[in-house]
Amino acid sequence: MQSVYDAWARGEFPSPRELLAPEIEYVNPPDAVEPGTRRGFVEFSRAVEKTLEGWESWEMQPESFQASAGRVAVVVRYRARGRGSGVVVEGRESALWSVRDGRVTRYEWFHGPNDAIEELERGR
Repeated sequence: MQSVYDAWARGEFPSPRELLAPEIEYVNPPDAVEPGTRRGFVEFSRAVEKTLEGWESWEMQPESFQASAGRVAVVVRYRARGRGSGVVVEGRESALWSVRDGRVTRYEWFHGPNDAIEELERGR
């Protein structure tokens, strides 16, 4: 997962394609502005672009990785600057990545920094 975050830090969005499975899913939490699941590389790319369109910059720094059975929970610190407003927002959140055959098959993000770890431990 570090390689995906490294690519994002270089501005490579949604990520180097070779790291993402064609059937990848992008999952927003139920309380997100646009909740639900997007399927396939094109929809994954659109979801990432939609997230970024309101921000002049968006930086994510992974703090920790915890892996179990083909899934990796990542706690990240983010910093973003609003497009137009210039407002800076900082915080922590988490993501749960599913990997098969060396490629990401699912990216699910959470508002809370411990949510992905809890989901990983529940074994869902």
